[in-house]
Amino acid sequence: MGDLNGRRGRIAGMDTRGAATIIRATVPMAEMLTYEQTLTSTTGGRGSYHMEFSHYDEVPAHLHEKIVAASKAERGEAESEE
Repeated sequence: MGDLNGRRGRIAGMDTRGAATIIRATVPMAEMLTYEQTLTSTTGGRGSYHMEFSHYDEVPAHLHEKIVAASKAERGEAESEE
């Protein structure tokens, strides 16, 4: 749960099924791109996850600026243009 919180996730609930713990959370897709490797490493290969689209949401302002700057750098544009 701490890892999902660190990925800007919102925990929606937790259930237990036998020896397994099911965590339901909403996490931005951009934060989930490396989750499989992290989960495998953290659980010793025993953990699994299922992901499905929920909704679009606004990007936080501090991340918006980083995304725009990275995009401009990728295209070779100067940062002063806007």
